[in-house]
Amino acid sequence: MLNKKVLRGLLLLSFTGFPFMASAQIIADHTVVDKYHDIPQYYIDKVKKMWLVYAGESHSGSMRAGLTALEALSFVYAVSVKESGTPEGYTTANLRASRATWGDVNNSTGWIYGYGEEDWYKTGTAIARTKAGISYCDANNLTISAFGFGWCWDEAETNMTPYLNATQEYINYCASNSINTRVFFTTGPVDAYTAAGQIGYSKYLAHEAIRNYVKNDPDRILFDFADILCYNSGSETPNSTTWDGHIYPIITSANLNPIVDSYHFSAMGALRLAQAMWWLLARIAGWSGVTTVVEDISLNEPKIWTHVNGDELTVHIPEKLTSGKLELYSIDGSLKAISNYESSIFTVNISELPSGFYVMVFNHSAGIESKKIILP
Repeated sequence: MLNKKVLRGLLLLSFTGFPFMASAQIIADHTVVDKYHDIPQYYIDKVKKMWLVYAGESHSGSMRAGLTALEALSFVYAVSVKESGTPEGYTTANLRASRATWGDVNNSTGWIYGYGEEDWYKTGTAIARTKAGISYCDANNLTISAFGFGWCWDEAETNMTPYLNATQEYINYCASNSINTRVFFTTGPVDAYTAAGQIGYSKYLAHEAIRNYVKNDPDRILFDFADILCYNSGSETPNSTTWDGHIYPIITSANLNPIVDSYHFSAMGALRLAQAMWWLLARIAGWSGVTTVVEDISLNEPKIWTHVNGDELTVHIPEKLTSGKLELYSIDGSLKAISNYESSIFTVNISELPSGFYVMVFNHSAGIESKKIILP
């Protein structure tokens, strides 16, 4: 056990700058865009097992382009994009992304790469076909991990009730049939026809209706496409315009220009969407959104990460820390748990520990390392 002087130093250093405590609800908006690089490796690997279907028309292409661009920046965020044919099967090597659906309102079978509002929510046939497609994928070892509708320039669409009802039906359908597909809500474009004047303001109100519906149930998930594009990186204020005395947000210049013709806004905007999508998928995979890979006392930062599952805290440590002893301290300096370990992965019982901030102190042959952690 550490003496009190050393412990006070560790606590002071470890709790300089508390990490962000994420909301339990999964809402991917402009506030999470820069948090994609906080995803622990454990959940990055989980996302690489997933199949994302962002079904839509031209605007949905921004998601696939952005994911590809993010991979080019860092292969950590590996992705495979399919634009036609049979979707790629299960893999652990990369995230799979496409807009493929099995069937649409006009086709009961076959892989379709183009999905509009008429396919997602316009008619009972459309809803039945979408449900059947979800089931077909699940029954044929192509379970969709995350499924959302990519809006296009549907300028006349301002009543969101049919969309909300249909999307909720898909969520309920997956739950009642034990299908491991997470269907999420989305907002739409804020460029061109949908950005200015009465239409722009009406679409803003439509997006607000979607946001309010999602917030009424903490289990609902939202990918806020519109909000992400109304902010630049590092900005806390959205770009905005006015109509008839109403101020409302629109796409920023950096996210709009130079325009990529195939999806109607800039590559920067597409990249922001992809970064937020990785965050959303990691949350769906089980990540709390809380960063536990933080400052170390050591100059040589070890890659330590943790995962809480019920009463167990799983700790993954680099080989250089094996073997040794873990001491878990509360913020007031009280020793709460001790665990001797001889492998790079081990568990600690936390059933008696309340939620809050703690410091993990590793005593090993190379010295002492510390990490701060939040227990939910």
